[in-house]
This record gives sequence, C-alpha cells and structure tokens, in this order.
Amino acid sequence: MKRSSYWYIRLLTGHEARPLFVGLVTGAAMLLIFIIWVAMTDWLGGDVHFSVSRLVFEVLFIALASYPIGVTVHTLEMTPRDVLALAPALALDEKSLAREAATITEQSSAIHIWTLCWILTMIVLTWWASRMAIDDNALVKELSQPSIAGWTYFRNLIYVFTLSQLTWIDIALARRLGKLLEEHGRVNLLDRSGLQALAKRTKRSVLVWIPLLVHSFAFIVVVLAVVILPATGIRRRYIEEKSRQLEKVRARIADRSAAVVDGSFTLESSNLPELVSWEQRLQQARVWPYDMTVYLRVFLYAGIGLSSWVGAALVERFIGAFFG
Repeated sequence: MKRSSYWYIRLLTGHEARPLFVGLVTGAAMLLIFIIWVAMTDWLGGDVHFSVSRLVFEVLFIALASYPIGVTVHTLEMTPRDVLALAPALALDEKSLAREAATITEQSSAIHIWTLCWILTMIVLTWWASRMAIDDNALVKELSQPSIAGWTYFRNLIYVFTLSQLTWIDIALARRLGKLLEEHGRVNLLDRSGLQALAKRTKRSVLVWIPLLVHSFAFIVVVLAVVILPATGIRRRYIEEKSRQLEKVRARIADRSAAVVDGSFTLESSNLPELVSWEQRLQQARVWPYDMTVYLRVFLYAGIGLSSWVGAALVERFIGAFFG
C-alpha cells in the first residue's frame, strides 16, 4: 500500500501490528497516563479520591476511546484488499487495479477542518458541562472534581479525535469505493457474484460500528453512510441497464405481438413466450448490489432499542410528575 500523506494514517499503517494489539496498547497507554496524572495531582497537594464507580467509568471510557483506533487500523488494512477482491466486478487491467488499491486510502485536506471542528466542539461542551449545576449523583460530583479537570479535557480530546478520524475515513472510503464501481464497474443484472467482496466489506463495516451504536444512536448516520455510499453508483448503473434492456425487450414483444395479431406468423414470432419470460425475469432483477434486508434489520433493531430507551425515559418522567 502506498504511504499516505496524512500523518495519522502513516502512524497507524507504518507497522505490522494487528488492529487488536494497537487498540489494546492505546488503552493501556491511556490507563497508565491516567494513573500518572492522578499520582502527580496527589503529589502536588490535590485532594483526589476515587470510588470504584469512577474507576470503572474511566476504564470504560478509555476502552471507548481506544476502540476507534483499532477499527481504523483494520479498515485501512482491509480496504486495499477489498479493491483487489473486486477485480471480477471492475473493468480495469491489473496495473490500473493495483494503482487504485494503492491510493484508495489517501485523504483530502478537508479532514483537517473536520478534525478541528470536532475538537473545538468537544472543548466547548466539556467546559459547558463543568459549569452546569451538579445534582445529587455522587459519581457526577466526583467526575467534576476541579483538581483533575485537566484530565477530563485530555480524555475527551483523545476520544473525540480518534472517533472523528474513524468517522471521516470510513465514510470517505465508502464513498470512494462507490465512485470506483460507478466509473469502472461491470453491470450484469443476473450475476452479482463479482460484488461479493463489496457485500462482505459492508457487513464488516456495520459490525464494527455496533459497539458505538450502543454508546450513541447518533452513529446510525455513519452506519447508513457506509452501507449506502458504496452501492449508490453501481446501483444507478444497474437501474439504467435494467431500463435499457426492458425497453428493448418490450419493443421486441410489441413487434412479435403485432405479427401474431395480424396473422403473419413467422419463426421469429414463435419466441414470444421466451421474450415474455425474459421480461419478467428482468423486472424481478434487483438493482442493489447486495441484499439490503440484512441492514434494514440492523436499523430496525437499533430503532427498537432507541424507542425503548426513549419510552422508558418518558415513563420515568410521567411517574415522577404524578407520583413523585
């Protein structure tokens, strides 16, 4: 794979370590930094104490911040292989295909603006949260200790940065794959075997986002993007080819039908049943390159989870208002 010009991608792909190992090392490093941070705060005279709930919270948040790094490494490693696996579906020679695979992970300079916006938003939200009135929740009070406020900014910065990079890179690669298929894809309405690699990649992308969906349903937007963007271009080609073939078949059916009605039966008009059967088969041909029902089920289950959470919150508020 060609070395990317973007420093973050060079950092993640400049070694042979497995994605799981990278994620675990990142989490262990953040946990070590947290311990050192607490020790130095205590050494400098800060009043720092931690409950079990606080420790569990920090470990879970560190895991949540480390997870996108491992997923990003995996995505960057697998995408060039996905391009090469799509060779049967692409009208490209071996040299051109290798070039596309080598440059697929290149990122535009707009990623810097994207990252900066996320970081600034995180700083503002963290500051705003620290100024909010603290309720009676002991964990919330503990998280708001002024002696370790700097750690909150640092931890949130790492989380937002890694998550913003994964979001941008995953969506950008999905869009680039879609453009590649739209420009060079082979269209065969009755045989999608060449697109199996695309279907596998899409399932893999959906699966890695499920843990983040559990954390926040807002990530459903990213899941929709990684499902739809790779397929839109080739789907448009399928629709055009399907319309063209149906138009041609229906014109031939009309000619044969007219010949039968006029009584001028010929050898050509004898294949009318075959043309009608072919028209029906074309009408039934799907225009999505993979089975969308699988992903619709994922979105449905995620929606059920969200609606259950919202419903539970409304019930709690109702009970509190009328029986509290």
